[in-house]
Order: sequence, then C-alpha cells, then structure tokens
Amino acid sequence: MAQAGPRVFSRGAVYQRDRRVEVVEISGSRVSAVVRGTIPYSVTIGVEDGSPVWSCACPAAEDGDMCKHVVATALAATHAGNVSLVPSVATPPISDATTAVDLAEFVSGLDHDELVALVLAQLESDWRLRVQLLARAAAATSSPIDERAWRRRIESAFAPYDDYVHYREAAGWARDVDEILKSVGDLIETHPAQAIALLEHAYGQANAAIQWIDDSDGYLTTIAADIGEFHLAACEAARPDPAELARRLVDLELTSELDAFHRAAATYAGVLGTVGLTEYRRLIEPDWDRPTADSDRSSSRNFGIREAMIGVALASGDPDELIRVRSRSLQLPDDYLEIINVLTAADRTSEAIEWGQRGLVAMADRTWQTPPLRETVAGLLRESGDIAGAVSLFEDEFRRSPSLTVYRRALDEADLLGQRSVRQAEAISLLRARVDGAPKATRHSVAGVLIEILLFDGQTMRHGLSPLRAAVPNSCG
Repeated sequence: MAQAGPRVFSRGAVYQRDRRVEVVEISGSRVSAVVRGTIPYSVTIGVEDGSPVWSCACPAAEDGDMCKHVVATALAATHAGNVSLVPSVATPPISDATTAVDLAEFVSGLDHDELVALVLAQLESDWRLRVQLLARAAAATSSPIDERAWRRRIESAFAPYDDYVHYREAAGWARDVDEILKSVGDLIETHPAQAIALLEHAYGQANAAIQWIDDSDGYLTTIAADIGEFHLAACEAARPDPAELARRLVDLELTSELDAFHRAAATYAGVLGTVGLTEYRRLIEPDWDRPTADSDRSSSRNFGIREAMIGVALASGDPDELIRVRSRSLQLPDDYLEIINVLTAADRTSEAIEWGQRGLVAMADRTWQTPPLRETVAGLLRESGDIAGAVSLFEDEFRRSPSLTVYRRALDEADLLGQRSVRQAEAISLLRARVDGAPKATRHSVAGVLIEILLFDGQTMRHGLSPLRAAVPNSCG
C-alpha cells in the first residue's frame, strides 16, 4: 500500500475497521466491493502482470490515484483471504438523451437471460439492490440466511463516515440505514426468529450512532420507531419464549437512550402473556420498591424504572394498578390525564372526573400545560350532563389566571346554558375590579387582558374609547 501514502492508508484502515466495506465478489485475481463513504462507491482491486491495479468511483480516484476506499477494500480482502482483484470502471452517468426513452417498455421487451445478466451485473456495485434481493430471495424460498453476514451489513449501514456523520450527510446515512432495515423487515415472514436478533443488533447500533451523527433532523427517532415496529411484528410471528423475551425487553428498555422499547410490557403484552409479564414485573419491582431520595427521582435510571412499571400496569389492564404506580409520582398534567383515560375506558367516568379535578388543582401553577387536561374533564362533565360543572372549570381558571383564550372558552361553555351575556358581564366586572385594586406595578398586565377582551367583544367599536379609558384610568389621557 506504498502507493496510498500514510494519510490515505490510515483513513482507509479506519473505513475497514468500521466495517464500511462489503465484499461483493471474489473471483480469481479480482475483488469487487462496495465501500460506504459519503455515498456508496464501487471498488475493484487486483493484480495484473504482477502489479496492483484498482478502480473506484469516487472523485479522489478519477485520475487513477489510490483512494481510501481502495485501501479499505484491500484490507478487507486481506482479512477475507489471500486474494487480489480489479474493480470495474464506474458506470458513466446517464445522459439527458436517454430520458426520452421509455425504459419500462424497453426493459419489458428484454430477453429473460439478458435481463438476468443486467441485474446480476448491477448487483456488483449496487449494495442496496443486493440486500433487497437477498432478503426477498430468503423470504421466497425459506432458505437459510447467513446471520453473521446480515449483522455485518447492518454494522456497515450504521457506521460513521470518517468517525462522524455531519448534518449535510445525515439524510444519505439515514437512507442507507432505512434500506437495510426494510430488508430485515422482509425476512420476518419466513425467518422471524433471526429477524428479532438482527433488529436487536440494529437497535444497539442505532444507540451507538447517537455519539457520531449530527441528528438535528431527528432521523434516529424515525429509525428507532421503525426498528420497534419491525421487532414487534417479528415477535408476534416467532412467538419466542416469553420469559426470555421479557428479560431482553427489560434490558432494551432500561439501557438505551432511544425509546423504541418505552413501556415495552404494554406494547408486547399479547406476546409476553402471563408468564412474560410476571417475569417483567419480577425484574423491575426490586428497583421500583427500593426507597429513592427526592434528588434522585428525576435521574434517567429512576425515570426508566418508573416508565417500565407503568408499562407493566398498563399491560395488566387494571386501572387500579396504574393508579397505584402513577400515584407515586404525579409531576405533570399528563400523568393525571393517563389515569383519566384508563378509568374512562373502564366506564368509571365519575372517578375519572374526580381525578381530573384533583389534577387541575394540583397543577394550577402550570397554566401552559393544563389545557388538554381541562378540556378532557370538561368533555366528561358535559357527557355526564353536568354542563354547569364544565363552565365552572373555565371560569375558575379565568379567575386564577385571566386571559383572552380562557375567557373565550368559558363563554363557549356558557353558550350551552344560554348564559353567555351573564357570564361575559361577570368576567369583565371581575377584571375591572382587579384593575382598580391592583398595585401599580402589576396594573398594566391585568389591564392588558381587559383591553384584549374588550377589543374581542367589540366594545370599543360600540362605545368609542371610554371602556379603554375606564380599564386603564392612570395610563390613558
């Protein structure tokens, strides 16, 4: 590798170490491979007349220089066996003239053997097509698959470019990962048990990738969700030993930064069954029951344990079990909302309303987070015939934290009772009194809400500026 130089050689060695090389074919004195750089490159290396020869589709090799992709292929070939190969020259780009050709018609008219030859030739450089066809062939014939080779393909797809994937490269990187995951998904029908193992391996790679990708656009979130979806489908097809599956799911849920297996007990309840859920609970409960200092309750480990226990409670189908677990840590309005939802699903509406009202009181200082909870409780009150109770929810919030948004919702509810004008007058009187009694430092903020409401009601149009002057007597001259 003297032709490469130390810098190119070291970068090629990194590519080979990171398993970015997929050897496509070893034939006599030639090795063909695909190396994943910024994009996948077709590489061929070999020996002719006692001298090394090579070809790579990357820009660095356009003048015949040895690039890092060639070095990586040579090192991979050395590990594979004592061989030498020469890659084919990169296919030239399609010219504009070909766009006028009806390719569908042309391809449909090709002789079968000729078409097969074209596809096989393309497989030498197109790793995506190769992986897709390998998966489809395995699915169609139920033939055994080389799980080790599939693991290497997964590792190659997830591997970074030069130890990092920059923002501008992230979309291409994610596209390659998506291709390999879809191919693993194609194995589920005929090889579900092996697909499970491959998907769990892919999930480990995805978690590791957090350290080497600029994921500003959230590609890893989508990748993790796809892995979770495929994994559940594979488990439903394979029906693995439930206790063993529970042990693996607990590990996946508690040791990963991605959340494909968040609350896995609930997601996999149908596969785990009683045996698996019992094992899940056995593994989680010791940590759950261990006393935790207040300063540690928000740690990632304790958060994971709590969410795992919530998953177990949801899987049980018993609302009281969820309440028991949830009651230990009710920190957000959504925590109450989850209890309401399970109670409602169990036709325990009055209890759901009670929990909702309790949550609105406990979370009163989180005015920006409580609207979904309030809307849910108001809906339950209306359904149960207590429209006045629904109106009170919004009026209580208006008194606590007046705003135009809450005012409008209170009036919408009051319309159901035919009391819009009465409630409207009461709300405006309340604000006027607060403006008059507010300290000078806070008077403007209260008056600002009153002005917004008067403008919304159109009072300034009907009565000129007098309502505004009355609203802020010391500010309008």
